Amino acid sequence: MAKESIETEWLAVIGRCLAYLCLEEAKRREPAKFNTVPKKVEFLRGMGLPKDAAAYAAGSTPASVAELERQQRNRKGNPRCPT
Repeated sequence: MAKESIETEWLAVIGRCLAYLCLEEAKRREPAKFNTVPKKVEFLRGMGLPKDAAAYAAGSTPASVAELERQQRNRKGNPRCPT
């Protein structure tokens, strides 16, 4: 049982590393498309990472990403809001 647990943990680490490498390659090819943390997190979540892991892989924290997403939603809803 312990061997399965260790293998499962390593598979998760490998998956996160591959998702991060995919993000770096995507940023290299289309830098304008991944110029904000929420866009990076959205890409990583699309790769199958949970929200917390995606936030850390994008170089942020889950709380910071939640706040950035909230601010982004508010800007879209109120065009007169200063940026």
